[in-house]
Amino acid sequence: MNKTVIIFAAYFPPRRRVGSIRPFRFATKLKELGWQPHVITIKDEKNTLTESEKEALKDIPVFEIQSPIDNTQPKKGNKTANSNSKGITSFIDNIFPIDTWLPLYWKKWNEIESYIKSVNPDLIWSTSDPWSTNYVAGKMAKKLHIPWVADFRDPWTLCAVRYDKRKWPATYIDRKIENFVLKNADHVTFTAESTLKNYESEYPHIKGKASVVTNSFIEVGSNEEVSLDISLDEEDLNILFLGKFRELSNADLILQVLRHLKDLNSELLEKIRIYSLAELQGKDSDFARELDLIDTFKTVEPVPFEKVQQLISYFDLMLLSTHSERDDIIPAKLFDYLNSGKPVFSLAPNPEVGFIIEKTGIGKHFLPNEHKQAAEFLSTLVLTKISDGNLVNSGEKQLDRAEVNKFEISSTTAALVQIFNSILDNG
Repeated sequence: MNKTVIIFAAYFPPRRRVGSIRPFRFATKLKELGWQPHVITIKDEKNTLTESEKEALKDIPVFEIQSPIDNTQPKKGNKTANSNSKGITSFIDNIFPIDTWLPLYWKKWNEIESYIKSVNPDLIWSTSDPWSTNYVAGKMAKKLHIPWVADFRDPWTLCAVRYDKRKWPATYIDRKIENFVLKNADHVTFTAESTLKNYESEYPHIKGKASVVTNSFIEVGSNEEVSLDISLDEEDLNILFLGKFRELSNADLILQVLRHLKDLNSELLEKIRIYSLAELQGKDSDFARELDLIDTFKTVEPVPFEKVQQLISYFDLMLLSTHSERDDIIPAKLFDYLNSGKPVFSLAPNPEVGFIIEKTGIGKHFLPNEHKQAAEFLSTLVLTKISDGNLVNSGEKQLDRAEVNKFEISSTTAALVQIFNSILDNG
């Protein structure tokens, strides 16, 4: 008989934020390894499950928390109104302890508790951010005496890029609650070794009960063709950034590289097109205009999870990039890039990213201070595309599929299940 785990994740399909990918992929594989998942999540009123998602979740009960307000989804229509709404949400998030979902969890406390009791799980696994998810799951686990694993998808208060805008007393309360999560969880999981080391240094009491379970890719088939609302020029070097350039993953690094390339050979810039899931905003847009590169950046419509590999197949090169100071994360999109086998052009500060790229042979990695070297390498890719018409591989060695498969969802789920089983065996 399968053991039962509640996956407590604020974001879960059909809400297709990046935070929903990790719990969804684990949920689809846990049952094969002896664990029946039940999911607690926040209801998405605007989107519906695809047929593939319905099939993957057909035997997985999902308890949805109804929210009267939801500013996490993009709004169509007036851009000024959308900007104002986002600004209000950011303001509240910067001063309110934990995040703006906490009042909803408080309001729905009895419903959540009743559902957990009805399932009577062997264990709870909660994933953050948003951080209120780990906090509420921890409170429930402690009250109901249920073993609990807390997952840090990203660093919380130790992420200076995101956290330095928060105000006291929110910062004080966040720090206190973070300590509650780390102290009371039976085990804590992180997605990168660098994050784990930072937290063990700051919170020594987690040593011995913390480990890394990386993100992963999942083989999902779809016979449907992807219809892109763009026209790709096959003579260009078409680059895909599988995400939106934003504060935590801004376009600064690739713009710095393009600036150097402009100095090296401005004509090559005319053959480069960089596609992402949203237009450049704020400082990124200003910088691109300053360099006269705004037309280099294009957009493509987001697609459901099962169509990501089809989307990637249209492009020559995958761009991996994040904020130059985020040296403690591995961008989740790397794992979908690995699955595609398409060459990766990596601009990221975490050496772990470079290690994965080197071991798998998927592409070439550059640190944030290597703008010039990256520009020179990019110029060779443009010339290769012009002369050969495609890029077989941009790395220094052939793709090693055995190394790539270490990040397939079955392998990473097995690592998570080993933690679950160990907790129950030692309980």
